[in-house]
Amino acid sequence: MRYIKAVVMILICVYFCSDIIYSGTVYVYGSDGEFFESNPNMKIGLIYGSGAVTSFQTSSETGFLLGYVGRNSSDKFNVLFYTDSRKILVSHAGNNILRVVNPDTGDIILEYEDGENNFAAAAAAESNKNLSAGDAIYELSSENAGFITTPANNLNTGAFIYRPAGSGIEVINLISLEDYIKGVLPYEISPSWPEESQKAFSVAVRSYSLRSAGRHADAGFMLCNSTHCQFYAGARRATAASDSAVDSTKDLAAVYNNQIIESVYHSSSGGVTENHNDAWGGQMRLPYLSSVKVPLEKYDTPGRNNSLWTNRVSPSALFAYLTGESGQASRFRGRLDSDIASIVITERSPSSNYIKGVRVTDINGNSVGIQNSDTVRSAFSKYANSANMDIYKDSKFRSFMISGSNNIINRDIESGVTHILTANGLTVSTPGDGKLHILTGNGRYSVSAYSSGSDFIFDGRGWGHGVGLSQWGMYDMALAGLKYQDILKAFYTGISIEKITEIRK
Repeated sequence: MRYIKAVVMILICVYFCSDIIYSGTVYVYGSDGEFFESNPNMKIGLIYGSGAVTSFQTSSETGFLLGYVGRNSSDKFNVLFYTDSRKILVSHAGNNILRVVNPDTGDIILEYEDGENNFAAAAAAESNKNLSAGDAIYELSSENAGFITTPANNLNTGAFIYRPAGSGIEVINLISLEDYIKGVLPYEISPSWPEESQKAFSVAVRSYSLRSAGRHADAGFMLCNSTHCQFYAGARRATAASDSAVDSTKDLAAVYNNQIIESVYHSSSGGVTENHNDAWGGQMRLPYLSSVKVPLEKYDTPGRNNSLWTNRVSPSALFAYLTGESGQASRFRGRLDSDIASIVITERSPSSNYIKGVRVTDINGNSVGIQNSDTVRSAFSKYANSANMDIYKDSKFRSFMISGSNNIINRDIESGVTHILTANGLTVSTPGDGKLHILTGNGRYSVSAYSSGSDFIFDGRGWGHGVGLSQWGMYDMALAGLKYQDILKAFYTGISIEKITEIRK
C-alpha cells in the first residue's frame, strides 16, 4: 500500500477552450512500501538527450486525457481534462512552456508551464472519458488507457510524458510493467515461438526490468527503449499468444538469495554460456550468472540466424576498422599505426573457452592487449558476433597421407577449412601462429605453413555477450518439452521463481 502526502498548487485559466495555462508544484513524501507492488508503473525513455525533437504528434481514436505526472514520480497520472481531438501536436513554446495543438485545425488546446510536474497525455479509454481535474489513474495499463499511435507507427498504451529539453522536447512513456513487457517480448524474440519459451522470456524481462530500473535515473526515467536496456516498441507486434505468455506469468520474477536477479540474456550461446566476470571483468559476485553447457541449443542448424559464422578481413582493412569504427577504437587509436601483422589469443575463459584476452600487433611492432571476452567481442564486432570463436590467418600445410592402396599422396590442410578429429570432437584446423601442431606415436611436432594468406579469419558460433539466458537455447529447450521454470533454472544457476509482491525492494 502506498502512503503519500502531497501539496498541490494549481492555477488554471480558461479562455473559451483556447488557451489553458497550468503551473504546479507537487512535493511527495513517504514510501512506496517495503515490497514490490503488483504491476508497478515504469518510466521508459523514448526520445531524450541529443535525440530531443522540436515537436511530437500522436493520434488516438478515442481522444486524449491531458494531465501531468510528478517529475520524480511514477505512481499516477493526474487528469486535467478530456479532449475529443484525435490528434495532438506537442512543442516547446519557449520559457519552459509546452504548447498542445490540434494539428488539423491549428487550435491551441493547452499551454503548460513545466516545473515539478511534467505535462502528460494518455489516450482515453471509453470508460474514463468523464474523468476531470482532481481525478487520477494509478495503473497505466491497457485496461485503464487507450492506445497512442506515434509518428513511427508504434502503438503505445499508458501515458506520454513531455519535458522541455533545450529548444525541443523529450518524450517518456509511463506504462505498467506488464504492458511494457508485452511491448518488449515480440521485438526481442518471435511471438510465434513455443509457449514455454515465451513464458520463460516474460519472466526474464520482468526480472531484468525491476533489477535495472535505476539505469537511467540521472536522465529522469528508468529504462530506455533500445537494446542498451531492452528493445521496446509498443504493442504493434504483440499477438494473443505473446500477451498470454505475459499474463500467465504476471508478477513472477527470478530470485536468488531473496533478491530479483540481473537476468541478462543474449541471442545465441553457441553451446555454452559465459561467466559474467570473464565477460565483464571483476570477481564472481553473481553465482547465478555462471557458465553452463547448453546441449539442447542447435546452434549448428543450417540456415539458423545467429549461429555459425565466418568472416575474413585484410590486415589493412582491419587496421582501419580497429582505429576507426571499432567499439574499442580508443584503445587502438594512437597506439597502432600500420597494417595488422598478428592477433595472438593470450587467454580463454576457463569454463566456456570464449576468447578472454588477445594481443594485436601491427607490422611496425606496436601492440595493444584486450582483456575480458565481451570487450574482445566489442573490439572486433564487425567481424565477430561472439567471443565464442577462433581467430587465425589463412594458412596451408602440406600433409603426406597413405591411401587405401598404400600410395603416398599429398593433401593440403587449410586453416579453417580442413576438419580434424580431436578429443573434443570434430573441429576445423585453426593454427593461429602459422604452425600446425601434430601429435603422433613418437610425440608432438610442428609443421610450418608453406603458404600463408594475409587475411584474418574470425570463425565462431553464437551471437552476443554469452552471459545468462540464450534466446535460441531457450527456444530449443521449449521445443524439447521443458517447462519455463526449468528453462530459466538451466541458465540462471540456483534461482527460484517468486511473486514480486513477496520480494523486498
